[in-house]
Amino acid sequence: MKIIIEQNRRGQRSEHEVEIPTADPRERPMALDALVHAQEAGLPDLAFRYGCRNRLCGVCTIEINGRPRVACRTKLREGDRLSGLKTLPVVKDFVHRRDGVNRQLRDRLPRTTGNPDGEPEPGYHSLNRCIECYVCLDRCPMHERNFEGGSPSADEAPPPAEGYRHGNPFSLLKLQRVRHDNAATPDEREQAVRAAVDLGLDRCVDCKGCSCGVGIDLMKEVIHPLLDEAGLKN
Repeated sequence: MKIIIEQNRRGQRSEHEVEIPTADPRERPMALDALVHAQEAGLPDLAFRYGCRNRLCGVCTIEINGRPRVACRTKLREGDRLSGLKTLPVVKDFVHRRDGVNRQLRDRLPRTTGNPDGEPEPGYHSLNRCIECYVCLDRCPMHERNFEGGSPSADEAPPPAEGYRHGNPFSLLKLQRVRHDNAATPDEREQAVRAAVDLGLDRCVDCKGCSCGVGIDLMKEVIHPLLDEAGLKN
């Protein structure tokens, strides 16, 4: 099987055709295994990240044919193109700056101070499936506002260390999870909605939908409930 691997060094891109050995022509190797093989067989300086190898940590997310995928659980086809994410600053090849997303929740994500006893509301455990793969940033109109139509890796892009000003489905999920938390007080739940509005929830009103790397229905479980609570839904 032959695939294309795109390397990115400070904005300079290069393409490499890589042969991935398979025992059976019908075999479809995982994208992460293909990256490991490419590094061992001909691209020793290829940079990528991975951790659990079982779709639990989210750090191996890359783009395959222009769409974000969790590399450790995505099977490849002949001719697939692997590249870094367009939605986050590229450090090197498939390594990205991820801190700008989490840091935007500083001073916005309420700390629950209520009674921790009892069971959380329905939906809490479903949202806990999130692995922070950031697949949901793809084509997000809210996240795109951070770069004003440019690239996250551009010199004029906001520094990730400061936290991005505008939100994304992941940030909204974290806030919606507070609203399901039995330890959250009514004021803390209202605070979560206000934070969602501050991050740009209004951009979700006409959005056609979000993608999730682990199958969470973001529109049904996160976006629509927040829009309803904020009084923004059409």
